[in-house]
Amino acid sequence: MLVDDQQMFVAALQALLEHEDGIEIVGSTDNGVRALELDQSTRPDVAVVDLDLPVMDGFETTRRLLEQHPDLRVVVISGLSGNGVAQRAAEAGASGYLFKGGLHGEIVDAILQH
Repeated sequence: MLVDDQQMFVAALQALLEHEDGIEIVGSTDNGVRALELDQSTRPDVAVVDLDLPVMDGFETTRRLLEQHPDLRVVVISGLSGNGVAQRAAEAGASGYLFKGGLHGEIVDAILQH
């Protein structure tokens, strides 16, 4: 499941991931509230969540996703860095943090980790 409000980024990420063995994108959405709904209907193994989301930020989205789906793995992806962003993501329950600037192979590895 992909959660990001930048549609061009989501389209690029889908294009990158759709040809990877072992990865199926079950849905995408542009805000945290919809992510909670999508999680309930699709029950993904992994959610890739941007931190800078409208309606509910990615930190809160991560916390709430994990409350309703404890075995979900959340990989946070963001253009934000510094000020303890990765630490805050980990405290929210994210299993990984990736900076949007250098993703190509890293995102596939982060999604496929067990």
